[in-house]
Amino acid sequence: MKKLFGLGLIFLTILTTGCSSDDSNDVNSTVSATINGAAWKPTKKVGATLIKMPGQGQRFDISIHSNSEILSLAFESELTTNNAMPLGTYNFYEDPEEGQISNALFFNSYLIDGDTYTEHFPVSGKITVTAIDPVKKTISGTFSFRAQKEGVLQTKIVTPEVFEVTNGVFENLSYLVFTATP
Repeated sequence: MKKLFGLGLIFLTILTTGCSSDDSNDVNSTVSATINGAAWKPTKKVGATLIKMPGQGQRFDISIHSNSEILSLAFESELTTNNAMPLGTYNFYEDPEEGQISNALFFNSYLIDGDTYTEHFPVSGKITVTAIDPVKKTISGTFSFRAQKEGVLQTKIVTPEVFEVTNGVFENLSYLVFTATP
């Protein structure tokens, strides 16, 4: 399978993935994480999308927004027929060892004065899907990732050299399903 359907496509899609209303999440969904040792929760949007690519596979994108940051998670699998991702763990390896397969990707971006800046790139990460309901179209799981600063794109805030997300949990996120036409 092509690496996550192409890094560029994912990066663009993940930053613009469909979201729920601007100021609230689905009342039954929750998301939380620890970022660089501090508790974090989204304050604005959570969007989740399953993109099915016949003949290629499928990718699941989750975009989690606060007032100042966006966490973007993407993972892929073989194509399923039930509009769901298989339960299990999906990993990102910067330099995979023999036998390791990267089937996940993670980004964090900063929201500053209406603009989005991505200064960190992933080093490692994993997302585990613990429950998915293809009828209600809800997904639950855990996530963590580590990213390193690759440059400075803005000077309004100082960003850390390492951006580390631990204890990430999402429960009952509603998702949309899209099927691409070949």
